[in-house]
Amino acid sequence: MAIQLPSRRYEILYRAIKSLGDKSNRSYLILDSDFNIAYCNELYSQLTNFQLSEIAYRPFQSFVYNTKGDNYITEIQKRLQQGKITKAEILHKKNKGKTFFSEIECYPFQNEIGETQLVLLFVKDSTYIQIYELMNRLEQEMFGAIQRESSFFEQIQLICNGMDEPFSPHCLTTIAIKEKEQIHIMSSDQFGEFQKINYVLKDPMEIATYESLIGNTEPFIDQHIEGTHLHAYHKEFARSRGLNGCVHFPISQQNSESLGVITIYFGKKGYANKPYIQLIDKVVDLIFLAYTYEKKQQEIYQLAYIDPYTGIVNREGFIKRIKELGSQRQNGVIKILEPSEFSRIVELYGRAAGQEVLKQLFERFLKESVHRSIIIGRFSSSSLVLYTTRSEDRLFETEVLLKKLVEQPFVINDQRIYISIKCGIAIFKKQDYLNDSIRHAESALTAAKGHAGTFISYYQKRTDEQLEKEMHILNHLNEAVKNKELMAYFQPKVELRRGRIVSMEALARWYSSKLGFVSPADFIPIAERAGLIREIDLQIIEQVLIWFQQRQYKGKRIVPIAINISPEHFYHPKFVEQLEDLVKKYYADPNYLIIEITENLGLEDIERAQKIIRELFVRGFKTSVDDFGIGYSSLSYLQKLMFSELKIDRSFTSRIHEAGTYAIVRSIIQIAYNLEISVVAEGVETEEQAEVLQQLGCDYAQGFLYHKPMSIEEIEDKRVLDA
Repeated sequence: MAIQLPSRRYEILYRAIKSLGDKSNRSYLILDSDFNIAYCNELYSQLTNFQLSEIAYRPFQSFVYNTKGDNYITEIQKRLQQGKITKAEILHKKNKGKTFFSEIECYPFQNEIGETQLVLLFVKDSTYIQIYELMNRLEQEMFGAIQRESSFFEQIQLICNGMDEPFSPHCLTTIAIKEKEQIHIMSSDQFGEFQKINYVLKDPMEIATYESLIGNTEPFIDQHIEGTHLHAYHKEFARSRGLNGCVHFPISQQNSESLGVITIYFGKKGYANKPYIQLIDKVVDLIFLAYTYEKKQQEIYQLAYIDPYTGIVNREGFIKRIKELGSQRQNGVIKILEPSEFSRIVELYGRAAGQEVLKQLFERFLKESVHRSIIIGRFSSSSLVLYTTRSEDRLFETEVLLKKLVEQPFVINDQRIYISIKCGIAIFKKQDYLNDSIRHAESALTAAKGHAGTFISYYQKRTDEQLEKEMHILNHLNEAVKNKELMAYFQPKVELRRGRIVSMEALARWYSSKLGFVSPADFIPIAERAGLIREIDLQIIEQVLIWFQQRQYKGKRIVPIAINISPEHFYHPKFVEQLEDLVKKYYADPNYLIIEITENLGLEDIERAQKIIRELFVRGFKTSVDDFGIGYSSLSYLQKLMFSELKIDRSFTSRIHEAGTYAIVRSIIQIAYNLEISVVAEGVETEEQAEVLQQLGCDYAQGFLYHKPMSIEEIEDKRVLDA
């Protein structure tokens, strides 16, 4: 049978092409100008099991799979229309659903005006060649992965990718591996839908299904995946691609247990012919090679990087893990912790008891840090070393955490032992040398050992004199906080129009019996680093509430008081709850408390800030943003947060006479007015500044022109609020 030809000239061309094909002794097709099949010879029928009567008049592309992109077949046809001889590799269909790889050679024949009339297309079965090349490529990729020390599961994924590539999108390969009583199932990562390519099975029915498949010794075919308990995610994806059957190949070798099972989801293609079986055999060998190598690597890693006495990563392993983060490594914190009583425990109970203390400390730290990215190692015979990212490690929480770790006794040789911890901390930036950061933390640990009880020391890159000064302040500050030596000073805010005091700001001041007056610029940063700032904030709040209560009992006037809250305290989970409890304790009106937040530090997390400020608003507290204008996001968050007050930073006030600053201040005041936020200008020191601010519409001012900060006693003695 042959297709009917439209003209004598066309028929002559057709017969000439057929003659060329017959003389070639090769399998061939003749296509018409629309690339429909006009003729196939007997060799083609033998190759594909298709007779001419079954394929005549049908498009050639319906007998091939488009595995190399949506435009691959279209590009071939374009070349043929242009009269270009074309060679290509393509996945060919056989009758009854089977397939084979083919190499095609296409020779277009055109008329005198350059139109393609007929195409002579030779077809050669290249399945063995393709499978052989695929096996070689997989082998080379696996050896490369082993040299790169890729993980076992990364190597398995390479196999999935390699097996899917020639057939995509007409098959999906998954490999299930049983490892440590869990079944991991992996797939190709070439499909956009797969964001997670390594799953641990959880569903009991799926686990039972794969346990059974892994136990098989021969390939097993599921003609229909409906009703099976194969992995639901892969099964759904296969169904969406029309892959309704699958074949399972056990991953096993003679005299060895089965490692898992290879599952290939397919449509109408089969995988039972010899080349595919050879491919699967090769893949099984590669998987066993990867598995054996992984086990050897684990043994070597255990010897090189794991402390044999505690099972904790040793110092070399700790450094290796951080280096493995590579470009993902973030600014972080290095901490070295050492039980103060370690030497005494070893002397009393032996070296094994000391190992046990470190092991229990390690386990407690892991338990408390379960939701954090943390690396822990054994630094020395008596200490642990930790790395956390700065985003997950707020330094103010460290002291609280350490105290929590040791509040319960350690059980050693049936003895209950209480310990304290010394901790050295160093900031670790991405560009720093890791060994230097560890050395800095070790230096800080040495400093911490000179103090009693649980103690934290921070490394700072400053002169020894400055470091000694800060350590001196910190030691006394701990005592000052404990003894409640810090006092609240008030600086009034006045209404610019009438000069009347409308509110005041509470400031922390410290007169040490041993150090004398200590500037807030010195002790506040130290308090923040040492985790003391929250306690200082609470003490100042309590002094303000006591003053409120005393004034109310005497029937005297009170005005709202703004209290500076540190970022660490503001974001503390119990900040609002504790604030409300204090207000209730002293029967105070929350409307008289203004919670003041430093703009450039306190609003880094806008969503959390919104939630906290909303909670404060609901409970009756007002909020203020301090030092406004010096941060990076000032205007962008004003409309998002429910501030009652905005304080223009003193740096703008001092330069109000400059044209640029004048324009900025005018804009800030206008925006605040539109948002119904009161404006306070900080640092007003001259009448000229006050006059300009009043002309711009500023509501209130604060500065030495009106009042300096005063103690509570001075406020009362001078009857500042009674005037």
